[in-house]
Amino acid sequence: MSTESNTIQNTLQHVGDDIRNRFADIASRVRAEAQHAKDAVGTTLQEQREFAAETLSKAGKRATHLTRRYPIPIFAAALVIGFMLGRIRR
Repeated sequence: MSTESNTIQNTLQHVGDDIRNRFADIASRVRAEAQHAKDAVGTTLQEQREFAAETLSKAGKRATHLTRRYPIPIFAAALVIGFMLGRIRR
């Protein structure tokens, strides 16, 4: 009976080791994928930040150009918008 008991214990030990190894493999793959996802998100956010900064810079330059080219109509439009916002706020 002792031999049978040892065989069962050995079998359970091997099964336990196999399960432990599989969980370790899964955990390492999950860590690697999480790191990859983190890097991808970081890269995308950096690209979006640069794109937004570039777009805002271009819009500011264009607004400055239009203001210098058409100062009176821009001033009149600003007055109208200010008046409308004041009326809405009341």
